[in-house]
Amino acid sequence: MHQKKDTSKVMRQIDESLRHVYREIANDDVPDRFKDLLERLKEQDTPNEK
Repeated sequence: MHQKKDTSKVMRQIDESLRHVYREIANDDVPDRFKDLLERLKEQDTPNEK
């Protein structure tokens, strides 16, 4: 029984740590090189107006 409690505690700590890391990454800005790439791709999709 004691091992199950320890495992549960460890699982909660892992869960909290993963959530914390995910929140940090989700709030990061998109790097400029990715923004540039997305802009170039968007330009390719847009038909040239003449």
